[in-house]
Amino acid sequence: MIAVRRESEQVYLLIKRELLSGQFRPGDRVDSASLRPIVGTSHIPVREALQRLCGEGLIEAFRGEGFFIPYVTESSLAGQFEFQHTVLAYCAHKGMPVDPEVLRQIDFAALRALPKAEATARLFVAVAIASRNIGAERAVRQANDGLHVVRTLTEDLIADRLQEFDHLSETWRAGDLAAFEAALARYFEKRLALVPQFVRRLERPADLT
Repeated sequence: MIAVRRESEQVYLLIKRELLSGQFRPGDRVDSASLRPIVGTSHIPVREALQRLCGEGLIEAFRGEGFFIPYVTESSLAGQFEFQHTVLAYCAHKGMPVDPEVLRQIDFAALRALPKAEATARLFVAVAIASRNIGAERAVRQANDGLHVVRTLTEDLIADRLQEFDHLSETWRAGDLAAFEAALARYFEKRLALVPQFVRRLERPADLT
């Protein structure tokens, strides 16, 4: 039974990684048969993983039609950004100033070297962990997953993303709640203003935008 659970978890993680890789675009069909060669297992664990990913909002299921990447609308994307902003603001209030033990576990130099979309997502998880609220941490992680492809495919539309990340990181590490809240507000305001461009980018390849 333990081996079965391990296989199921591995299949879930492999498919989730594939979905977050940017290979799929909104409206694409996610066919369980085509995924089996990637995960190297039978139909049942693949379908179970797809159902689990439906629960996380990464894909949608339509009876008789299969699984699809959800379409992104301006209102749905704006709602995702607004939700994550709200949760992170809560986490900042609960977790700042940051416990030194949490800070010691983060390699900020390595974090800064990552693509800024990934670095910011990891910083947001750290903010959530510092709040010591498991529900809030789960919400931030799920929001990160939901926004991952958006951030990856549209990162170049944010000109000052390195400076933006540095300011978020520095104010959080310093325990300056007011400055971090202001930086967080600017981060999300900037993206809300670009939502129409983000949606157009997701609808077609970057070289056609």
